[in-house]
Amino acid sequence: MNSVKKILVIDDSEITLKLIQNILHKSHPDYVVLLAHSGEEGFELAISDNPEIIILDILMSGLDGFETCQKIKSVETTSLIPVIMLSTLGNNPEVRAKGLETGADAFISKPFSKFEFIALVNVMLRIKNAEDKLRKQNQELENYIRNQIIESHQAEDRFLQISGYALEFLWEVNSDGHITYISSSLEKILGITPDEIIGKMFNVIIPYFRKTKRLSSLLNLDKKNAINFKDEKLIFRHRNGKKIWMSVSGFPVFNENNELISYRGVCQDITERVKAETDLQERMEEIKEYQKKLKKLNADLTDVEEKERRRIAEYLHDGMSQTLSLVHIKLTSLLNSELHPKTGKTIRESVDLINTAIKEARTLIYELSPPILFELGLLPAIRWRLEILEEKHMIETKLKCTTDTRYLSNDLKILIYRIANELIVNSIKHSGAGIIEVEIHKDLYYLCVSVTDNGKGFKYKSNIKFSDQGGFGLFNISERLDSIQGLLQFESKKNKGTKAIVRIPLEN
Repeated sequence: MNSVKKILVIDDSEITLKLIQNILHKSHPDYVVLLAHSGEEGFELAISDNPEIIILDILMSGLDGFETCQKIKSVETTSLIPVIMLSTLGNNPEVRAKGLETGADAFISKPFSKFEFIALVNVMLRIKNAEDKLRKQNQELENYIRNQIIESHQAEDRFLQISGYALEFLWEVNSDGHITYISSSLEKILGITPDEIIGKMFNVIIPYFRKTKRLSSLLNLDKKNAINFKDEKLIFRHRNGKKIWMSVSGFPVFNENNELISYRGVCQDITERVKAETDLQERMEEIKEYQKKLKKLNADLTDVEEKERRRIAEYLHDGMSQTLSLVHIKLTSLLNSELHPKTGKTIRESVDLINTAIKEARTLIYELSPPILFELGLLPAIRWRLEILEEKHMIETKLKCTTDTRYLSNDLKILIYRIANELIVNSIKHSGAGIIEVEIHKDLYYLCVSVTDNGKGFKYKSNIKFSDQGGFGLFNISERLDSIQGLLQFESKKNKGTKAIVRIPLEN
């Protein structure tokens, strides 16, 4: 009976977990998708459920992705599970190097294409299945060799029958360096018959082998330096010149006097496995290049969006608002004339409606692209926005800034304004706060913008839920920050408020 195969997804974002779960349910219906909301929970699930692969977010509170990966790789039962790291920082060389050091097998950056994500998961599953099969075969063969070949050459016929139908050959080299045994499948793999090899020095195979120094170091016939070796990847050549990748495993054999009498082992053709690994690397390069194009497109779209916002705002200000003002002036002037009471009443009602339209147009203009942001700067724009929200929602707001924002580029001012506005609105919608504070400051590496409220807060480590609109807003912030290697983090406890922190690298 086949056991249920599982894929483990570790991310402290409920939105990302649900997104990946939906994708995997459709693309891999035969797999159970396990969800972990923190590194600690993910490590426990990896130990208890032994999934086929793990998809792991880097930026998590508590135990982050690097620490989680390192813990998983340090345990023998989970060390061979492929780990795909998922992060907005996936293209950062330092982050990738750190990920590789902790044991990551592949990277994919947010945002990701569904098709690229599925392709990467499929490749990792194929490699995992191939490596599991290879490890199982190697273990079975090694155990079989250890228990059988030392007993008697009468078992040679059985070795010939077994090895003749497999893409591997068994071998034995005595303490003088002569080949005393090699199975018949050698001919199928390298085009050499055993008769050409047996009885000769092991270096006779040199014409068919590329890394001769490595082979000699492995077959160390000095008793003091004789060691086991396993799954050494070496390149052989078929007699016809074709390159063959081999997994070579061997061990020294000692007699009852503890004297080295031979080396025995197995060579397995892993050309297809190496080809799969090469294909994965090439695919990763293609994905990386495609992601660069997507990031550039996202940045261009954001720029076009802001320009279009400003163009529409200018049109409303210079066109519709002025027209409404002229109509207001003309109608107001009629009120100074002697009019029929009914006509005067109609004109006054019309003036009131036009006043309302002018106010709504002015609010719409500021929502689209506040002129105060470009004329007076970032801080006056945020202060104006807070005053509007104070009046509308009856809350108290504070603005604190300890750094000079006048020298920021217009693009960065727009980005910070949009992000601060989204976080403020999100706080008003979901926290029930009575006080909201916006703070802007610098530390050693980042320009930091934080929005703090005294609302109900939430358990950030698990079960993070936002409304559809709020969730999309946070996703949009993450997308904007990703293009400049920025970060979005939360600090929150239930009934103790929430602090959203945006970090933008100073070089930006």
